Amino acid sequence: MNMNRLNLMAMMTAKGMDYEKAGKGAIGGIPTLTAQDVAGALGMADISREAYLYGLLKYTEDKTVIHELDKLTQQAVILFALKQGWKEPFPGDKKRSLFFFLQLGRLVINELVGENLCGTCDGTGVYRHKKLTRKCSCDNGRRPMRKAEQAKFCSVHYNTWNTKWLERYNACVNEFQKWDVEIINALSKKLNDFQIN
Repeated sequence: MNMNRLNLMAMMTAKGMDYEKAGKGAIGGIPTLTAQDVAGALGMADISREAYLYGLLKYTEDKTVIHELDKLTQQAVILFALKQGWKEPFPGDKKRSLFFFLQLGRLVINELVGENLCGTCDGTGVYRHKKLTRKCSCDNGRRPMRKAEQAKFCSVHYNTWNTKWLERYNACVNEFQKWDVEIINALSKKLNDFQIN
């Protein structure tokens, strides 16, 4: 059976629900793949170390990989910045510039993995206050950091972030979204070989 990419992505989210099977007499909502299945498939896939760790964190919620992924992402951000010809944010202060790029790497990971939980609804997507219950204004329990918060996180002035670094940050996010593509391309072949139903 050939899987299209959307079905594969749905299967990869081992913590997710399989709504297609919920009404067909199957055990409703139980995901097709466990976190161990996904981790095993990632381990056998021909992908970069960064993509492997990113896949473990995103699709199996294996938080033990955060430290190594953090370091590799920070290195990748610095290399990407050099390749793009970006100048240091603080030319007279190498330590401060390095800290900026390290923080930028952390922002990229949070964005890609979707760790930005909404503080209003605690990631549930539903706002509850006394007797009032309504859909939260966030994006399904996630609330990306505001530009001002991103600037503060990277220790730069808001205007500098907004006019110069926000666009570059978005370029980094787009660049490292290729890890998902790398994972899906490698795993679609591996998982098809297993003929998972």
